[in-house]
Amino acid sequence: MSLTASYVPTAEAAFIAGLNDRQMHRVMDEHLVPSALLGQDGSTRLFARLGAAFARFYYDTEGVLVASARRQVLEELTLRVAHLPDPAEVMALHSLPRDVSWRVFRTGVDIDVGPFVAQAFVRAREVDDADALVSVDPEVMGGAPCFTGTRVPIDTVLASLDRGVDKAELRESFRFLTDTHLSAARVYAAVHPRRGRPRPLGEMNPQMKPLSSRVVRPAQT
Repeated sequence: MSLTASYVPTAEAAFIAGLNDRQMHRVMDEHLVPSALLGQDGSTRLFARLGAAFARFYYDTEGVLVASARRQVLEELTLRVAHLPDPAEVMALHSLPRDVSWRVFRTGVDIDVGPFVAQAFVRAREVDDADALVSVDPEVMGGAPCFTGTRVPIDTVLASLDRGVDKAELRESFRFLTDTHLSAARVYAAVHPRRGRPRPLGEMNPQMKPLSSRVVRPAQT
């Protein structure tokens, strides 16, 4: 695995960190995490997945540790990872060796970054699962992200849910849909934001009746 494969765009890093894009851009602009965890591909900003975990640590401990102490902790941990047999695996949060300590001691204070790394690891798995259940093919639905093995765009299903279409009603048209598919669609949409209006569900399934759009107001007294 190449080291460059350890880096992901801002939206994915923000999801893994549990932060927003603006916070992740600040991480890049102010070098809040070690430079080894940051990258650039043209105009695209890139972050190591491990850097996302460290970014969350930096923000969450703002009221406990001064900025210089937080940076020192993250520098030390990054050096530990760099000396591993396969640092790229850890940078990408594909594995977390048990013999790696995420604890750092500073002036009598025991600082444990492990919980932040563990949380990011779980969210990274959610991204990987979503990427397995959603795929993009230029020859399928114009390249719109669809549930793998189908021609059903995730944007259409998510838009229907957001408009109030019941899950059971959706499954009448798309028998394969499970809660896992729907969760994966949410994650994929967050990690790979798209522009444009999704295709209405009625266009794909004319037999499916939309919910009433009638507005009900309380009676005047």
